[in-house]
Amino acid sequence: MRINYNALAMNATTNFGKINNKVAKSMSRLSSGYKITSPADDAAGLAISKKMSAQIRGLDRAALNSNDGISVIQSAEGGMEEMHSILGRMRELAVQAANDVNDEVDRDAIQEEIDSLAAELTQISDTTAFNGQTLLNGDLTRRSLSSVNGVKATYISSEVSTGVYSINVTADAEQASMTTGFTYSTAVITKEQAGTLKVNGFAIEIEEGMSMEDVYGKIQTSLAKINIDIFASNDGTTEESFDSGAPVVFRTKGYGSSEKISISVGNPELAAVFGVADGTMMQGKDCQAALNITEDGFSTTATLKTNGNKIEVTDRSGFSMTIEADPGAVAENGGAVTAEIEVLSAGTMVIQTGSNEGEQLAIDIPELNAKSLGVDELIMYTHEYASQAVDIIDEAVKKVSAARSKLGAYENRLDDVHSNLEVQSESITEAYSRIMDTDMAEEMTEYTQQEVLSQAAIAMMQKANDRPESILQLLQ
Repeated sequence: MRINYNALAMNATTNFGKINNKVAKSMSRLSSGYKITSPADDAAGLAISKKMSAQIRGLDRAALNSNDGISVIQSAEGGMEEMHSILGRMRELAVQAANDVNDEVDRDAIQEEIDSLAAELTQISDTTAFNGQTLLNGDLTRRSLSSVNGVKATYISSEVSTGVYSINVTADAEQASMTTGFTYSTAVITKEQAGTLKVNGFAIEIEEGMSMEDVYGKIQTSLAKINIDIFASNDGTTEESFDSGAPVVFRTKGYGSSEKISISVGNPELAAVFGVADGTMMQGKDCQAALNITEDGFSTTATLKTNGNKIEVTDRSGFSMTIEADPGAVAENGGAVTAEIEVLSAGTMVIQTGSNEGEQLAIDIPELNAKSLGVDELIMYTHEYASQAVDIIDEAVKKVSAARSKLGAYENRLDDVHSNLEVQSESITEAYSRIMDTDMAEEMTEYTQQEVLSQAAIAMMQKANDRPESILQLLQ
C-alpha cells in the first residue's frame, strides 16, 4: 500500500471530470433546446443546419415577396376596375349621342362629359401607385430602343423575345386635307346664298347678312368641335391670315385613311361661295411599311397592318408589337427609313419568388391611359362620329380586359408560388429541427443518468481518500 500517490482517488477524479463534462453538455442542450451547441458536438451537422437555416430564411422572405407582388397586382387591378367603369359610362354616352334626337346643345353636354371622363382615365393612369411606384403609366412595361428618331415601339407584348426588330417605313401618314375656293372678300351673305354647310355630317348654319369674316370665324369655331382645322393658305400647309386672300383649307387633326373631309352643300349659291361641289370628299392616308425578316427579329409568319401613323405587327403565340412612325419621319429623312428596334428585358417589375438566383416573376403592366386606349379624342357631334366612338370604346374595353386577365394570371401564379414556398419552408424546417433540436425526453434521461453517476463518483472520491487512513494501523 502506498501513500505518496492515491491512484484510486485520481481515477475517481478523472471519471468525475468526464461525467461532469457530460452533465454540462446535457444542461446546455436542455437549457438551449439545441442538440448542437458548438461545432464539436457535430461538425457536419452544424454545417448542414446552417445551410438549411439560410435557405429557410430565404424561403420565408420569398413568401413575403410573393404577398407584396399580390398587393401590387391588386392595386393595379383596382385602378383597371375603375377604368372599366369609366369606359362603360363613355359607351353609354356614345350610344346616347348616336341618337339624332339630340341637338347641338345636348351634344355639347355629352362631349363635355366624354372629355372629362377621358381626362380621368389619364389621371388614374398617372396616380395608381404602390410604394411610390406608378403602375399604369407604362413604367412597368418592356423597354425598347430605336435607331431612328420618330419611329418607336409603343407596345410590346410579353411574348416578344428580346432582340433587334427591323422595319422599313416607306411613306408617312397623311391628314385629310381639302383646299376650297372660299376666300376673303367684303361681300356679305345674301338671302339666296344662306343655307347649311355640312362637314362630315356636322351642320353649320350660314345666315343672311353674315360677312365673309363672320362665316370664316363661325366655321373655325364649329369645326374645332370635330377636330378639323380651318386656315387660309396658298400652299395648303403654311397658315396665313384670312384677309390675305389666300384660299381656305380644311384639314383634319388626325392622320390616316379613317380621317376624311366630306362636304355637303344643298344650296348651289352657297356652294359657289365656298368653291366646292356638293358631295366632295377627301381622305387621309395611312403610313406604309414593310418588315425585315431576320433570325432574331421578325419571322416569316409575322403580319403587318397600318392604321394612321401606327404599325401593328402580330405573329403566332400572342406576339404583338405596335410601332408609331411620327408624321413627317420619312420626309425629314429624305425617303424611306429603316428603323431597328431593340427590345430589352428591362422595364418590368421583377418579383423574387424564390430563395435562389433566377427564381423570379416579371410583371408586365402596359400603359393604360386615354391616349393609349384611343379614347382621348372621341367626337359626339354626329351619328357617324358617335357610332365610331362606340367601336373605339369597345376596343378600349378589350385592352383593359386583356390587361386585367394577365394580372389575374400573375396573381394566381403568385398564390401558387406562395403555397409552394410555405410547403418547402415547412419541410426544410422539419429537417433542420431533426438535426438541431434537442429530444428533451432523451436528453433528460441522459442528464439523470449522468447526475447519478456524478454523485456516485463524488462518493467514490470520498472513499478513495479514506483508504490511506488504514495505513496508520500498520504504523501503530
